[in-house]
Amino acid sequence: MRASADGSRAAAADDALLRFDDVVAGYGRRTVLHGVDLTLRGGEVVGLIGPNGAGKSTLIGVASRVVPLTAGTAWVEGRPLASYGRRELARRLAVVPQAAPLPEGFLVVEVVRMGRTPHVDAWRGPRQVDEDEVERAMRTTGVWQLADRPVEQLSGGEWQRVVLARALAQRPAVLLLDEPTSHLDLRYQAEVLMAARTVAAAGVGVLLVAHDLNLAARVCDRVMLLTDGRVVAEGPPARVLSPERLARAYLTEVDVFDTPRGPVVVPRV
Repeated sequence: MRASADGSRAAAADDALLRFDDVVAGYGRRTVLHGVDLTLRGGEVVGLIGPNGAGKSTLIGVASRVVPLTAGTAWVEGRPLASYGRRELARRLAVVPQAAPLPEGFLVVEVVRMGRTPHVDAWRGPRQVDEDEVERAMRTTGVWQLADRPVEQLSGGEWQRVVLARALAQRPAVLLLDEPTSHLDLRYQAEVLMAARTVAAAGVGVLLVAHDLNLAARVCDRVMLLTDGRVVAEGPPARVLSPERLARAYLTEVDVFDTPRGPVVVPRV
């Protein structure tokens, strides 16, 4: 769908929570994304895959309004992304970045409470529902037992899960995850991805940047393969993750094995 005079009505009629139409974006004079279309609906996990520099994180940056559009249109729940105020957007969209800064002097539960800021009335203060959402988010991500721990005492993997809990506490309609399993061991990788599936089951749309193709194949309903800022393939992992397509994208030969739980990608050594 291209933007048009009645584009706002067309987008509103769509059931997409997040939609990009012919998006072009980049940094200064350097264009990174070239005419990208994307649709994310509630209840699904869509994975962004591709080699380094393909534009995956830039796409997350456009959705979170960190990276400005050069051309095209981005929509959130049927409205142009540019029409949202910061607080209003934060009620609908949450981001887990690659490397969130570690604040000092806070307990874990205090950091997660920050996720409720867009919902809290400055005069009335937090309500019981806010505390309930904080607990729910911390239990979903497995950090409830860390509630009273100073954040300076957390491991990198623990901090990553706290950042995810803070995002879930926002109760977003759209959750953007930029390599959420980096710095995590196998157990916590599984827990974070299970949390992504759990929130998707509740109707949230999850957009996930993933370097691990095997994890993406397990958790994602669809994957979008980017190279040089362009979408070269999109669809179910079993269809997109072919040896020939991955070899062209990653410039290395791979084998892809079909298993009952989805495709397994192994680089040829």
